[in-house]
Amino acid sequence: MTKRTARRGERGQALAETGIVIVLFVMLVMGTIEFGRAWMISNMITHAARDGARLAATWPTRTGGAISSTDKTTIQNQVQTEMANVLGSPTGLTATVSQAAGTIPTVQLRVNGSVPYLFQLLPGMSSFAVDRTVTFRDEGN
Repeated sequence: MTKRTARRGERGQALAETGIVIVLFVMLVMGTIEFGRAWMISNMITHAARDGARLAATWPTRTGGAISSTDKTTIQNQVQTEMANVLGSPTGLTATVSQAAGTIPTVQLRVNGSVPYLFQLLPGMSSFAVDRTVTFRDEGN
C-alpha cells in the first residue's frame, strides 16, 4: 500500500471544494423554501379572494340589489383579515369589490399587490407580484 503525499498546491483544494458545495447547497435549500412559501401565499390569497367574492355574492343586506360602500368595506376587511392570518400583516395587498350588471349579474373581487420574499437571494428581487380576480354570479339580484 502506498501513501499518497499531497502536493504543495493541493493542500487546501478539498476545503475549497467543500465550501463551494456547501454554499450551493444552502442556496438550493433556501430557494426551495422560498418557492414553497410563495406558492402557499399565492394559494392562500386565491382562497381569500374566493371567500370574499362568495361573501359579496351572497351579502344579505342590500338596498336595491347593490352592495353599499359600507358593505364593500366590510367585505374587503374580511379578506384583509383572512390574508393577515397567513402573512402576519398583508401590507401592499389591496382587495376591491365590484359589481357588473348584464344578462347575468356578477360580483368580482380582486386582490393585487406585492408580497416580500423571506430570503432575498438575488439582488433587486425583494418581492413578488400577486394579482387574483374571482368572479361569482350575484345571488342578490
